Amino acid sequence: MNISFQDYRKNDIHGVSLYPATMIAPVQNMVMKSIFEVDKIKTVYDPYHGSGISLYEAIKIDENCEVYGFDINPLAHLLTYIKLKGVTKNIYNDVNAVKELIQCAPCTPLEFDNIGKWFRKDIIASLSEIRWSITQIKSKRNRLYFWSIFSKLVRKYSNTRSSTYKLHIKSSEDIAKVKNNVIEDFLTQIKLNAKKFDVRAKHVNLIKGDVLKLGNKIRPNSIDLTITSPPYGDNQTTVTYGQFSSLPLFWIDKKDLKLEGWELDNYSIIDRKSLGGSSRNQISQTGFSLIEPYLSKISKPKQRKVLNFFADYFLSLDHICNVTKKYIVMTLGNRTVDGINIDLTSITSKYLEIKGFDNLELLNRSIPNKRIPSIVSYHEGVPIHSMSKEYVIIHNKKQP
Repeated sequence: MNISFQDYRKNDIHGVSLYPATMIAPVQNMVMKSIFEVDKIKTVYDPYHGSGISLYEAIKIDENCEVYGFDINPLAHLLTYIKLKGVTKNIYNDVNAVKELIQCAPCTPLEFDNIGKWFRKDIIASLSEIRWSITQIKSKRNRLYFWSIFSKLVRKYSNTRSSTYKLHIKSSEDIAKVKNNVIEDFLTQIKLNAKKFDVRAKHVNLIKGDVLKLGNKIRPNSIDLTITSPPYGDNQTTVTYGQFSSLPLFWIDKKDLKLEGWELDNYSIIDRKSLGGSSRNQISQTGFSLIEPYLSKISKPKQRKVLNFFADYFLSLDHICNVTKKYIVMTLGNRTVDGINIDLTSITSKYLEIKGFDNLELLNRSIPNKRIPSIVSYHEGVPIHSMSKEYVIIHNKKQP
């Protein structure tokens, strides 16, 4: 199975909004199709659904399948929900309504901590006008569609650099160069992309929250196919999904977000509460035996972060194995710590086999377009390169 898709560009629904380090849609579609063709798949689950690529592609293959998803990030929940449920038939009426509302929006700029650091005053004014106009729309689905596009423009017109997922301020010269086309850009995008949101998934079960705390919401042995791309390490030192999402989350109306109450406490709290972000679980003996060959080569200060991540990671694999009755598909990357490449792909595959899932296939592809620089750090003078390949492992449950 060739999963290179070097020419794939996000001109589809997956490019409408912006989310870090997403799976490649045609890869997930191809892998799922191959499974759907040989077995009857009624339920699909992604415990780290991100922007909803795997769940959306599952619905495209079979609109009658039931999809389940978890994610701790409220922006991920919003983006996935609107992809799966789509806009209403009155969307273009609401597009015109927003256009008219913006023209009479009150001059009351939004305020939140450090907003002046991350946005120019004129940008704040324009974004505030759009924000108010979206809040006036009665249809929740259409509001969520508008927020999904708005979230991308918040990042685009902010003062943070686009070369990284973290919040890094641009130079004053670069900030001054940005032309304020916020409103024009927004109105163009909401009209242009509405037709892409035409899926109406019948059976959607999305839960915003930590899968390690809420995994019991799914019955054991009830999922035909679990397909996901989990974090490859703790968010703070790999992909900062939470920090990336924080600026849009401060702008989106809270009534349209699934919040537990802590998500807006600061810009990095979502990452700290994500997989491996804090010391909360003990690693199992089985798990430790798989990572010990790598751990012994890593400096003591960094061993703790690796241990924290894998303690949580193996618990999440336990949950996946517990709820899955047929297939597990995982897209993975192998990160480098202290110059040591940690083979997450091999570790995961071996752990799944121990838990009763045979490996059917291992696929790999080069990552052609990356926001993260090719050299991310240096260890003892030697450059450390970011991941250039990703892997897809396919396992299925051993039959008694």
